[in-house]
Amino acid sequence: MDSRCCILIRMNDPDVEALTRTLAPRLRMISAVARTEHVTHAAEALDMPQPTLSRALARLQEELGMALVERTGRGVRLTRAGRLLLPHVERALDDLRQGVAELTGAEEGRVALTFLPTLGVEVVPVLLRGFRAEHPKVRFTLTQEAWAESLRRVASGGADLALTSPLPSGSGLVSAVLHTQYLRLVVPEHHPLAGGGAVSLAAVHDEFILLKPGRGVRHLTDRLSDQAGFTPRVAFEADDIATARGLVAAGLGVSVLPARPKGALAGTVELTIRDGRAERPVGVVWPEQGSGGGYEPPRWRRSATTCAGWGPGSSPTSRGERSPAGQSASPIPSPGAQLNSSGVSWHGTKVRPPRRGRRSPPASTAPAGAAGRRRRRAGRRRAG
Repeated sequence: MDSRCCILIRMNDPDVEALTRTLAPRLRMISAVARTEHVTHAAEALDMPQPTLSRALARLQEELGMALVERTGRGVRLTRAGRLLLPHVERALDDLRQGVAELTGAEEGRVALTFLPTLGVEVVPVLLRGFRAEHPKVRFTLTQEAWAESLRRVASGGADLALTSPLPSGSGLVSAVLHTQYLRLVVPEHHPLAGGGAVSLAAVHDEFILLKPGRGVRHLTDRLSDQAGFTPRVAFEADDIATARGLVAAGLGVSVLPARPKGALAGTVELTIRDGRAERPVGVVWPEQGSGGGYEPPRWRRSATTCAGWGPGSSPTSRGERSPAGQSASPIPSPGAQLNSSGVSWHGTKVRPPRRGRRSPPASTAPAGAAGRRRRRAGRRRAG
């Protein structure tokens, strides 16, 4: 066996670490020599004088204690040790290029997005479809989790963006509203308040069905309860909004929930809440500039800007479809604008009202086939 190769095999861990430090700054040099098999051509590719490259190669081989290249007439080629090392050199350079591309590139890389489970059916797919249409090489890592966990993940650097509600007010995070929903008091259809108008939560003496602590709607409900000056009696704590609606429909209590876009669930009635700002803003959250050591990946900065600029209805409505929540997207409201009658107010510079869908023409009542044609001709003769 070649004695120079044996040196590689007999190295102990400290030697490997030391030689790795020696090789790391010179990876491009080894790759260029292997690719061109000519010192002069390799020096041109590296944009350095040929004597400088020759001296650097000689010094590297001396520090390693083995030859990586050998002369072949007017050119050079890798020795066996060099050929064994080359695949690792190329992989290291490829990994480094990919890392640099992720650091600096806005058109490729990966964005970690966390979002509420209730947004996973309609809002998230629409936003991702619109973004990927313009930036197809960007990939997303998706995490569904509750409001509190979502904000903690973004604040700790575990995610780049969060689609969540309510939006944070503390330092370290920045947010932009995508759309806002009404919060309603949802009661069983035969409840004494079902036929009334707006209600104050303090006037409700029923047991409440609340979402579990850490959920965004629970946070908003607690805030409304504090404003109204009462503490609700809790019968059940649900994991999600759909379960809470179902429990109300079963007559097991009342709940404060976002207005259902398609109308109240069968067996329930949604009542306007008179207390405070009974609203649920849904938006995108990302770290404040500089909180990541002054570095912001361009791809997630672009995705944050895109999400903030698109209300969830913008992508489908630009193609004449319904908005994701089954609502028509409204023009951009001012900060004090009223929510629309459907319980949703859309925000964002790219939100456009949907085109009116065309009704299908009524089905023809004329008889079909040859008999139908004879009758129509007879009718025209009588009319003439």
